[in-house]
Amino acid sequence: MPLKNNVMLIIGSKTSANTKRLYQISKSLNKRSYWIRSSAEVKSEWFKGVDTVGIIAGASTPDTTTKDIVARIRSL
Repeated sequence: MPLKNNVMLIIGSKTSANTKRLYQISKSLNKRSYWIRSSAEVKSEWFKGVDTVGIIAGASTPDTTTKDIVARIRSL
């Protein structure tokens, strides 16, 4: 089955069981999955030669955090 996204970002606390499970599932499907908490953790090298990026956030992740990360990716 082909990957739908070149890179996956999982956003949420490292202590969140929900986010941990999202990361485990994503990583099993796409080795280029990264678990981050903020836009400061986004690394530009993750996106070299990338056409699509999937983003998912844990249930308790504030919308502002997700929006900040999307803005950071768009600025790259």
